[in-house]
Amino acid sequence: MSYNNVENFLKYCNGPENYNFEFECDIESYNLKPSLERYIIYKATNPDAAKSVYPNGREFAILIQKKEDYKRLEDCDGSEGGRHTKLIHDVYYKLWGWQRSDSAFGRIEANGFGCRFGADTMNSVQNILNDIVNEIILREENKPLLYKKRGNVSINYLIELYADEECREKLLSALNCVEGLCEYTDAYHTIGNFCLVPAGFNGKRCILTRDYWDRSLQYLKDKGWEDDFNYSGNNKNDYYRYINYFFLWDYVDADGNAITLLENESGGMEYRERFLMKAVQLIKRRSHFMVAMLRLQQLLGESYAEIINSVFSKDDSAYNCYEDVLEAVKECLKDNLTDDIEKLLSKTRERIDRLPRLV
Repeated sequence: MSYNNVENFLKYCNGPENYNFEFECDIESYNLKPSLERYIIYKATNPDAAKSVYPNGREFAILIQKKEDYKRLEDCDGSEGGRHTKLIHDVYYKLWGWQRSDSAFGRIEANGFGCRFGADTMNSVQNILNDIVNEIILREENKPLLYKKRGNVSINYLIELYADEECREKLLSALNCVEGLCEYTDAYHTIGNFCLVPAGFNGKRCILTRDYWDRSLQYLKDKGWEDDFNYSGNNKNDYYRYINYFFLWDYVDADGNAITLLENESGGMEYRERFLMKAVQLIKRRSHFMVAMLRLQQLLGESYAEIINSVFSKDDSAYNCYEDVLEAVKECLKDNLTDDIEKLLSKTRERIDRLPRLV
């Protein structure tokens, strides 16, 4: 079942915090597969996969791209637009007043931002998965996988392994043993991992920061972005407003500097597993907050704009934690703080507190 809009999502979804937006495509054969397999299959729908140097992977991609069902797969964060991104676009509009224009970018209704924004997925899969596979294929029991590799580990190499049934079993077995990886790919397309970024940053951050969200935030703080966002890293007001507006407090310290999630990129598997577990926890915490704010927007209607302007548009510093933000929301509402809203905010705090930050 696809929900298409926030009203249906909140009313009918059992546990919207954990809902995987990949299911909006409503393709049963695809949705029944584990998230790691869905990821590889989705990547095989990219036209570039049909030009791969890997013969089995190339044939697999060509077959996938011919299937009518798989032509319906779309980027869950809504950056590509399409028929099955209505729900995430409605989330962006309800929470942040953003609407995608024909150019894939759009402005938000808050005062202060001088740039346009585009949709993005914060914590990405491909580079951390490449690094994990790089380590896995060096193990003696996985040497058959290594023999197939040409050049660096890439998504086309993973599609090649997946297309070969014997290699597929060995690959998935090894990946399933990586602590936190399946949880990470399960959480990857839940609501707490979606955000808006300055226009054009989505396509460039892979090169600039290897697509790691902590590095991406630090880049925006230090260097800004070409589309009139924190230009040259000098206008920190843009950056602090960005952290507060898009609920990114878990990712920064008291000075707004990004907290490192992958502590040793050249280290062994233990560092990658630690990264995966930390990222999952942060995604889940933010998911609870985002769903709560969608419910609050539903309760307040147009009055939700007061929360946006008074709480989330703060630009002199970033809030320290969700607790501080929830208190600021209560203070903003004051006499309009109904029992339903107070209950919502209290439950949200309890749910987030059950998921302590691992950073």
